[in-house]
Amino acid sequence: MTSSKSKPTILFVNPVSQLRRGFTINRATRNQPLALGILASLTPEYYRIKLIDENFRHFRPYDADLVALTAFTANAPRAYQIAKYYRQKGIPVVMGGIHASLCPEEALNYVDAVVVGEAESVWPQVTSDFENGKLKPRYEVAVHRQVKQPLPRRDLFHPGYIAASVQTSRGCPLNCSFCSVSAFNGRHYRFRPIEEIVEELRNVPQNYVFFVDDNIIGYSSESRERAGLLFEAIIRSGIRKHWISQASINFADDPELVKLAARSGCRMVFIGVESELPKQLHEAGKTLNLHKGVDNYNEVFRKIHRQGIGVIAGYIFGWDSDTPETMNQRVKHIRASKADSFQISVLTPLPGTRLYTEMKRHDRFIYSNYPNDWQRYDFTEMVVKHPHMSSDNFNSYMKKSLAGIYSYRHILRNFFRTWIITRRWITALMLGLNFYHYRRIFYGEGSLIKDDNPSQFLPKTMDMPDLKL
Repeated sequence: MTSSKSKPTILFVNPVSQLRRGFTINRATRNQPLALGILASLTPEYYRIKLIDENFRHFRPYDADLVALTAFTANAPRAYQIAKYYRQKGIPVVMGGIHASLCPEEALNYVDAVVVGEAESVWPQVTSDFENGKLKPRYEVAVHRQVKQPLPRRDLFHPGYIAASVQTSRGCPLNCSFCSVSAFNGRHYRFRPIEEIVEELRNVPQNYVFFVDDNIIGYSSESRERAGLLFEAIIRSGIRKHWISQASINFADDPELVKLAARSGCRMVFIGVESELPKQLHEAGKTLNLHKGVDNYNEVFRKIHRQGIGVIAGYIFGWDSDTPETMNQRVKHIRASKADSFQISVLTPLPGTRLYTEMKRHDRFIYSNYPNDWQRYDFTEMVVKHPHMSSDNFNSYMKKSLAGIYSYRHILRNFFRTWIITRRWITALMLGLNFYHYRRIFYGEGSLIKDDNPSQFLPKTMDMPDLKL
């Protein structure tokens, strides 16, 4: 399978789980493989570069001399399938990304080399070692105080992406029980130079941008000041993009900063609300939400709406303190919420999180036949034993909850309400479609709840067969 051309070929692969379609079911909820685009920019010019992106096309064999994979946890089994195919042909495979970084020993059973951490600083060494036949099994990367990255090779990304992915900062000082960001990117905010971000935005062909930062404004006075400078620079540049990002419940604390965000193109912001119950916020370690107060959620949303920005609220089901009654109450709370769209997740213990450590210590995993069972860890299915409900009972109540949240009536009502409150047609359209797209994740073809039988979940045992082409 080694390339016969004079130039060596590196094949970058963005694998996608074959168990459930998840976010890939909608074009609008697919994210560009930004890390692979960055590594492509760092690859010496004498290499031929090919990117296979399963967000749009299933893997097909391609001649290569070196294969580089990245994967989130749910996609790791698919990455290992593809790696096995190439390794059987004697072609070395390198894997990075959050799952390989947090489970390097597992990954090394399926690939030749693992990059632990952010790969930019060691990628030149990886390619050099490959050329000299001295590829190391493990490359450790220290977290650097400032983010230094080249502009990604956007010409390699599939043209079907609706939104361009852009990162302005990395890291998060919080340590939510279910989140692996701090384990991978560190607990300190690290910023890219603002002029570099503006230059990147100028070169983005899409009209929509997803700032993939874990919190676009942060928590400190330094991070808020920096966010203001970024928004002002976008405004001064004359760049006109509609953008979405993620933030915490403190997003509305500074009305002038929210106004600047809106003027720079912000149309939607995702806020991790997680629960309306203080006890569950304690479980999650969401101290900021507790400090703000659950009774003040809607006032936060109203402040954001005043600037024409819509809110996607993230809620989690499956907390240890959840019961059928609390799940039903959460549905009522969501339907009464002033947020515009809702991302619903099932509590999932990912490697590297405090939650995973706790579940492992108490032997609570239902699915632990790794790596096969990682494909179930996609936030749509209960993968641990619940203290108050059997897995079947939880699934039954979860289906009822999803039906109440993602009803067409609820989606349509929120669309018109968003239009009236924000006075922006584009905001209402984006939020209405977003709400509908979340529904499709659970109810669309190839999703968790099968169209032909909404009461039927996937089987309890899965395997990871050899790659079929």
